[in-house]
Amino acid sequence: MIEKKPYIRVNLPFTQKESKDLLSLSFNEEIKERMEKTIEKEAPIRRTLLYKRVINSFGILKVGSRLLSLFDSISSELTNRTSGDYDGETVFHATEDEDFFRPSPESDDRYSYQIPSREAASCILYILENSEKQSLTKSQLYKEFIKEMEWEKSGNAIEKLFSAALSDGRIKRSGNGRILK
Repeated sequence: MIEKKPYIRVNLPFTQKESKDLLSLSFNEEIKERMEKTIEKEAPIRRTLLYKRVINSFGILKVGSRLLSLFDSISSELTNRTSGDYDGETVFHATEDEDFFRPSPESDDRYSYQIPSREAASCILYILENSEKQSLTKSQLYKEFIKEMEWEKSGNAIEKLFSAALSDGRIKRSGNGRILK
């Protein structure tokens, strides 16, 4: 049974630092703790969004190539499951199954391209589970998907996410292209 949950954004303490401070390696343990706290609160989470949450908590706006190497090194020490996604990598809780989705109507929380395709697929499964119909067309399902995710309009990034979600092995199709319950 798929659940619809609220999206709860992590609240990391703000500490003003510069890139050179983080690259000195003296903050590695703090970076790791912030990654763990973010994963605990927001997983499944795209790796890029995880890094953004942590780097922003230090007052830095973006992860450059040198910080990316540092963050990759630190995150390799984490015990969380990861998987490739349609255009990035997703980090999951260490042990939990991720059979839920979280609408994110506010772009301050996360943009559609920052939502893991597995989570979007869970939304599709939720729609199918709660539909009175035994199957839906791709077009019908897409309209319901936008509604469940609480977005006001569609766009290329949402269409890309939806298409990636449809390739999830949990979603069944009929021979005539309809998506089955």
